[in-house]
Amino acid sequence: MKYIKKRVEPQELGHWKAQAKQQSVGVNYDFNNLPNPPKGIVQDSLIREQGYICCYCCQRIATDTSHIEHLNPQNPAIKNESDLDLCLDYKNMLASCGSGKDWPKHCGHKKRNQAIKVSPLQPNCEDFFSYTGSGKISPQADNTVQQQVDAAQQTIDILGLNDYDLQKGRTQALEFLRVKFPQGLTKTEVSKRAKQIRNLDAQEKYQPFWPAVSHYLKKYYKV
Repeated sequence: MKYIKKRVEPQELGHWKAQAKQQSVGVNYDFNNLPNPPKGIVQDSLIREQGYICCYCCQRIATDTSHIEHLNPQNPAIKNESDLDLCLDYKNMLASCGSGKDWPKHCGHKKRNQAIKVSPLQPNCEDFFSYTGSGKISPQADNTVQQQVDAAQQTIDILGLNDYDLQKGRTQALEFLRVKFPQGLTKTEVSKRAKQIRNLDAQEKYQPFWPAVSHYLKKYYKV
């Protein structure tokens, strides 16, 4: 999981919400009624905002391999008046991997209407997790605060972040990293390459499985 800094909602979404809220006394004011092109514009905006990686597992995503995810469930078991605004609140929207409702069996499609205790909107969310060379994600090993350990494990379980394909993807990302950091590099070269990998590239994309890569850089290269 990587921290996501939310931006301003697309104008097209704001215009549609204003119109829908006035029509039929709010009957059409619901995410399920959000049409294209506003919906597509929102999805593209979320993908760019996240650097083209999934909000939860951080694998590479595009328009046809992702869907709009609601961090706080848009269909909670017990509804109240604020839920209508919540389902159309851009700050509550993320882009998760998976274009079909039943694929893949992790991240947004596995989470469904459950709430998670560690959010990618938390600036320190990356500190809750650690990664192994085999691609497994677990609560941060040296965290002595049991409540935070439990929160991390609950989030991993609900999102299915130890799915086989995700572990394989992280392993491949780490293999790429080992190629980028051969023996003999100076400290300056290591720091320079680490900075390049952690930042957006020329296409404004982050390295797939960024958190695992960043964790590896900290643990083994001290950068």
